[in-house]
Amino acid sequence: MTKVALIFPGKDKRYAIQEPLNIGFLASYLEKHGVDVIIIDQLAGQDVKKEIEDFGPDIVGITGVTPVILDAYEIADMCREMGILTVMGGVHVTALPEEALQHCHIAVIDEGEIALLEIVKEFEKGNVKKLYGKMSRPFIRDIDEVPAPARHLMKMDFYLYTKDRFPESWLHFVPPKTKIAEIITSRGCPHQCIFCRNSWRMTPVRFNSAERVVLEIEDLIENYGVRHLFFIDDNLFTNKDRLRKICKLIKDRNIDIEWGANSRVDTIDDETLQLAKEAGCRQVTFGFESGSQRILDVLNKRTTVEQSKKAIKMCKEKNLIVNGTFIIGNPTETIEDIKVTQKFIAESDIDYPGVGILTAYPGTKLWKLCEERNLIPEELNWENFIADRVAIPCNTIIPKKKIEQLLQETNNMIVKKRAFKSPVKTFKEVIKYPSRVTRFIKQNIKR
Repeated sequence: MTKVALIFPGKDKRYAIQEPLNIGFLASYLEKHGVDVIIIDQLAGQDVKKEIEDFGPDIVGITGVTPVILDAYEIADMCREMGILTVMGGVHVTALPEEALQHCHIAVIDEGEIALLEIVKEFEKGNVKKLYGKMSRPFIRDIDEVPAPARHLMKMDFYLYTKDRFPESWLHFVPPKTKIAEIITSRGCPHQCIFCRNSWRMTPVRFNSAERVVLEIEDLIENYGVRHLFFIDDNLFTNKDRLRKICKLIKDRNIDIEWGANSRVDTIDDETLQLAKEAGCRQVTFGFESGSQRILDVLNKRTTVEQSKKAIKMCKEKNLIVNGTFIIGNPTETIEDIKVTQKFIAESDIDYPGVGILTAYPGTKLWKLCEERNLIPEELNWENFIADRVAIPCNTIIPKKKIEQLLQETNNMIVKKRAFKSPVKTFKEVIKYPSRVTRFIKQNIKR
């Protein structure tokens, strides 16, 4: 039997927030077809070289997002030197396959399940060399054909307590010392914001059935003791009929779960929010991006500031936690535009606003625009592609240091706002969730 090791790379623990669901799908799909597979998770602290030597794989598959791609390349170089067939995939590799091929034998573009299974079959026939180079296979139409991520191969004990390792993460509805799992139930996005990979590749939108989603939730409860979930779908509210069916099934089966999800401001409505709340929804996260309508249009968000305000109001009326992200350093953005965003944050009822600097990732329309304007430096350090610094000067109006200064200024404002409202918010949370009263009292007695 062919042995495959799937590797989740990264040495910077700030990225070790959620279990590696992407390679979890690859692993479950290979297991479904009788392949012997393991997951090696560098971000969870596993020694990649030792695990490879112990398992002795015929094939390694390595994924990685842009900020940790250098770690992925380091692992790929090691595996290739060890004489192991080395495959790479993921969004960075899809955008820059020629770069990846300097470190691996095969660079898989887009989804990897069908491609990786074909690689295994050709390896067993002795014909795998014909696949060397760039490789792309069709998207899977019915994603219910892919089993739930192979969590039994993951370091779940490490990820279940993510909230305790990252108390300031977006998981604001999760109490301390509580198990949390992430879940993804769809692929693709119908929108084309210029900073998103979907603005370039246009991945088709597909959904797991409501029944499949609820079965996975029940499995997480039964096998891992999970009582909190975060749906990391780009927008759980895109397919409202499916979401309503998920919520109905959760209620009908008396599933005890609290959860949060991502949404766009233009896809929620009062009826669906109410049903979601009754089924355990406690938090909705929005990509607001800006308080300036002009900048929203530049980013091709296809939303309005008024829709953002309405979305916040609807969620607050349901006593849902509102988490929201904003971006500064956008193309053509002025200091005045950023001041408008700061004013929006200050005056809105967002519980947890977060702000970062716009990053032009490979494979996005924004990257293409920066290429056309000769804004991409010849020498790039992928480790700088994070939200607290200017990796590529997408904005040519405001100096780099000033953008970073404005980021700090905005964050300071958010901290002050949160500190001012903290006692009131804490009291409201206790009232909303009576089961937390005892915990609240104990924590405050200790203080």
